[in-house]
Amino acid sequence: MLNKGTKSEEDRRIDSIVQKLSSIGFTSEDALFIESLDEELKKIGLNYQELLAISAEELPLHIRRFNFGWDHMEQFTDILVKWSVTEPSFKAKAKVLYQFIQNESKAFSFDIMTKISRL
Repeated sequence: MLNKGTKSEEDRRIDSIVQKLSSIGFTSEDALFIESLDEELKKIGLNYQELLAISAEELPLHIRRFNFGWDHMEQFTDILVKWSVTEPSFKAKAKVLYQFIQNESKAFSFDIMTKISRL
């Protein structure tokens, strides 16, 4: 279990990753985009090609290993949904992530259920 100071530091680190990923406009054909994306994804043990290749079922477990809380996991999933317009494989991964959050967090969320139904 993380102590209060470490948890706060870890939350700031994860928040920084999520915010940076959110600010990146998704263009899979742009080498600069992929480089920028890989730079952020490596902080959670991935790169763009690995994000494409990882199964929808493995992704939530992978992200949890990097101490993502439910709120950060939901924000990461929201990013995948946004990117799924260009990369359709992200849609299935996002749906599994939302379902994972809903099931594992033990807290029912109408917001997440709405997001799932939109996919």
